[in-house]
Amino acid sequence: MEVAGHPAFMPAGQVDVHHVPDLTVMVGQRLTCRVIELDKRANRLVLSRREVMEEERQRNREALLETLEVGQNHPALITSVKPYGAFADLGGVEGLIHISDMTWERLSSPETLVKPGDQVMVQVLKIDTDQVPPRIGLGMKQLTTDPFTSSVGNVSEGEVVSGTVTRLAEFGAFVELAAGLEGLIHISELAHERVNRPSQIVSVDQVVSVKVLSIDAERKRIALSLKQAQDTDGGQDVDRGEDPMIRKLKAKWGDGPLKGGIG
Repeated sequence: MEVAGHPAFMPAGQVDVHHVPDLTVMVGQRLTCRVIELDKRANRLVLSRREVMEEERQRNREALLETLEVGQNHPALITSVKPYGAFADLGGVEGLIHISDMTWERLSSPETLVKPGDQVMVQVLKIDTDQVPPRIGLGMKQLTTDPFTSSVGNVSEGEVVSGTVTRLAEFGAFVELAAGLEGLIHISELAHERVNRPSQIVSVDQVVSVKVLSIDAERKRIALSLKQAQDTDGGQDVDRGEDPMIRKLKAKWGDGPLKGGIG
């Protein structure tokens, strides 16, 4: 640093309230700083921009908390990313965007969506002023349309549709019918025979035809059946319980009463 023609030094930890990975971005900038060490005999001048910023953040924090309300939308700066979500600075007040509130789609890791330094728009979901500092819950997905809500009207109970298996669980297989629209094939609906593991019948990324058994829009749950879709041929139900020989006789002589024989 240079102050009125005199050389000065600012430690990396005093540059900002958050870690700056590349200090070269500061070259050429004029910064408001505080003198934290001065030794004229040693010609040593140490500065801090962080202290100035922290005081400004404190003033902004108090003003923001007085007006902050649930439902408001704010620009925010991602400060850190954790396995359970990301912390974002609203300008003096930091809040948590939980992984479940980052996107409508299933997210394995927040790092695949955001990184420190990203500017994002968030919605205030909850404010707990009983905690010190106050705990602020934020959301990103609330600012976008829920794909389930926009797509669920395209499917109806009883119809057979195509989908892609996205993941397997002990109790069944999840199938994506459209972007953001996922349903569950319970293990009992995978096949007519007993199934011990869903992987015996289907695999991830496999495209399957399934029958829509029920739609619970409020709980965002769709029940699907693989075995019942296989029982449907061109819209006509196939009776799997009928004897194969009887089906052959019906095909040859029709579906009326059979003539001849004893009785």
